[in-house]
Amino acid sequence: MTPAPSEEIPVASRRTLEIWTAAAAGLTGAIVTVESLSHDIGWNETGPGSGYFPFRVGLLLIGVAIVRVLQVVTVEARLKPGPTTDTEARLKPGPTTAFVTREELGRSLSVFWPTAALVVAMYPLGCYVPSLVYLAWMMRRHGGYHWGKSVAFAAAVMVAFFLIFELWFSVPLAKGPLEAALGLY
Repeated sequence: MTPAPSEEIPVASRRTLEIWTAAAAGLTGAIVTVESLSHDIGWNETGPGSGYFPFRVGLLLIGVAIVRVLQVVTVEARLKPGPTTDTEARLKPGPTTAFVTREELGRSLSVFWPTAALVVAMYPLGCYVPSLVYLAWMMRRHGGYHWGKSVAFAAAVMVAFFLIFELWFSVPLAKGPLEAALGLY
């Protein structure tokens, strides 16, 4: 059965993501707890050991994760027969509510991937060139501006950043090969 054009296709349910988030928190807590055991987790004459607080925070994270998983599982077990249509089920809050649809996930990823590429590109290319490309791309993709206006605005912003950070605040940002070739170090 294909959904009607007006219905959105869910990618993940709230229940699934809550369980995965609790598992990630529990795993983080376990890592913190185990790593803190390599330090003093007790109290001595000078106060708490270096592992004292991390050990307890790790245990707290594990406990919270277990409680959250139990809440999600028990709430689902207590639910009575619900709505009769898919649209009502989508709108009714609860653990089986769709958390994200394909369209919503696509919009989120359309921001995430360029941002991830910006972060990766900053290491070899510095801050200015990747930021210019990122800003121009986002203006074009999400703002709907023409390429000329997007690139001109992004270049103006990067020149302003250079003047503000490098000259006014005297805080040098990472520069890449283009800046080196232009002698802007």
